[in-house]
Amino acid sequence: MSDRTIQAEASAPGGSIARELSAEIAGLASVAESGPSFVKQVCTKIVTAFRSPYGAVSIRLGSTIVEDYWHTGGTDPKFWKKPVDEILDESLQNAQPVARQFTSHDARFRIGLVSVILRDLGGSMIGVLSLVTRIDEEHQGPAQRELLEALGTQISLGLAMIERRSSGSSAQAPTNELSKAAGYRSGVELAFALASSLRNKFGCDQVAIGFSRSARARVVAVSGLDDVSERSEAVRNIADAMGETLDRRLPTVCQRGEHCGYRVHKRWHDASGGVPVATVPLDAGEGCTLLVALRRAGDMPFRSDEIEQVSETVAPYAPAFEMLERATRSVGAHARAAMNSQAQELVRPGGWFKKAAVIGTLVTAGWVAFGTLDHRVSTPASVLPAQQRHIATPFAGTLAAVLVAPGDDVQEGQLLAQLDTASLEVERDELTAEIAIARLNEDRAIAEGISADAALARAERTRAEARLTEIERRIEQSSILAPFTGRVVQGDFRRRVGESLPVGEPMFEIANTTRWTIEIEVPQRVAGDLAAGQTGQFATNARPESASSISVDRVNPLPEIRGGRSVYIAEAEMIDPDGWLKPGMEGAARVSLGEKPVWWVASHRFVNYMRMNFWL
Repeated sequence: MSDRTIQAEASAPGGSIARELSAEIAGLASVAESGPSFVKQVCTKIVTAFRSPYGAVSIRLGSTIVEDYWHTGGTDPKFWKKPVDEILDESLQNAQPVARQFTSHDARFRIGLVSVILRDLGGSMIGVLSLVTRIDEEHQGPAQRELLEALGTQISLGLAMIERRSSGSSAQAPTNELSKAAGYRSGVELAFALASSLRNKFGCDQVAIGFSRSARARVVAVSGLDDVSERSEAVRNIADAMGETLDRRLPTVCQRGEHCGYRVHKRWHDASGGVPVATVPLDAGEGCTLLVALRRAGDMPFRSDEIEQVSETVAPYAPAFEMLERATRSVGAHARAAMNSQAQELVRPGGWFKKAAVIGTLVTAGWVAFGTLDHRVSTPASVLPAQQRHIATPFAGTLAAVLVAPGDDVQEGQLLAQLDTASLEVERDELTAEIAIARLNEDRAIAEGISADAALARAERTRAEARLTEIERRIEQSSILAPFTGRVVQGDFRRRVGESLPVGEPMFEIANTTRWTIEIEVPQRVAGDLAAGQTGQFATNARPESASSISVDRVNPLPEIRGGRSVYIAEAEMIDPDGWLKPGMEGAARVSLGEKPVWWVASHRFVNYMRMNFWL
């Protein structure tokens, strides 16, 4: 199967298609005859809308287990079945969504495997939906997952509607607006629908829907208003009344002809011109409360049975509201909720130890958020001489003497070893005699006027002189000298004196012991940040307490395999090296990469891991 085929068949829906898909799910929920058929139809549309080559679902609906898969396009379903089934089983076992990312062979595009949890209105897991998606941009993976989670919430709402419809409940059916709750993409949209429906159903002038996760109520929708502003005095009065009801955890009514002992409701009642007002709290699950505030004309007081009807009408949608809120809540909203909870704990009387801990945590958080640290990376490193020379036999010959051994310090030009030159000296003498004879023959031939003999003698002399030059060069090379002042680090030929050595055989390795190079193995995660000119420290395993300063000279552009890892090699010069250093010593180099925010230093490795594995 080619990457081009996979690329064409694993894409994701755009915004308009997502809205159409949401509307289609709502429509299926209103006409589906059973939960299993609804799930299969919805999953078919999701897989088709995502242009996914493969998708699977496993869900329990009462005593019925629905397991099915969908395959589209021309790819082999066996190619996708195993990875999709694996993440589906993992989500079922751990009750957690799973998201993974893979890159095509030519790195032109990425493929995602995503599984989302399907829950009932009570928040309990009832199944898992998993499918293959294509990721064209870095942000697309999280967007796909969020969209699937929102669609999973709509599936839950649709199943609840089907169950309520099939059970033949005697309770009055929701209005058309409420029956499309599964089609709403946020709790705010659902809240506006509820407010408008309740206003019409109970003959109210105004209905407001609020939500609370702590002691403070937040008004999210008011009938007749397109937007809710907390600066409005009317909205503030409603929010305060909701807060009073939240404290009581019971419905609260304030109207003429009845004693109203609730100060905040009395203020709302008076500010509204003395008309009846009421608020009703409903449990939305997970510590959240849905609040309904109602206002009527003065000649229509609230009856107790009407308040109960309000609770019965809205109660089925309270958990759905919470699920929609969770599905669409941003990261910032999560952070604000957590901060509000901590702030309320901080202002409560007592608990000084906890307050001190919170203040300390806030100070630390401020330092982490706004402070900076010297970002340093510690990597394996080893000692190498800055100057190093390998010496080999210049020609085939017999080793006559060896004057040094590994560990000996030598001076530039010092004799290290001597090759036997006896045969070369004999050949040199013979060639000297041949040259003399050839010169005499040349002179005689010139004197006799025989030019051919003179040219022949001259050629013999030239050949002999060339050979003599070569022999003298070899005699000179037979004395193997130190190229510079340093130390012999390799090459012990003391036991090979008298042995015939071939040309080019390695004999000695001389290292300059006054200058050292530190070879640093740089992992790929920081290779892009390391550059020439950066400084740091190096410590050997032999004496870790003695750290020396280093300065990076260069970073090799191509990686190497060291110890089974792909690393980049950087070279650094050691400043003021210690005299006890030896080539090949291993240790660790700690290089400063510059000032970075504290939060970045503490979290960048985890964040990079999450980005690479979960598209975050």
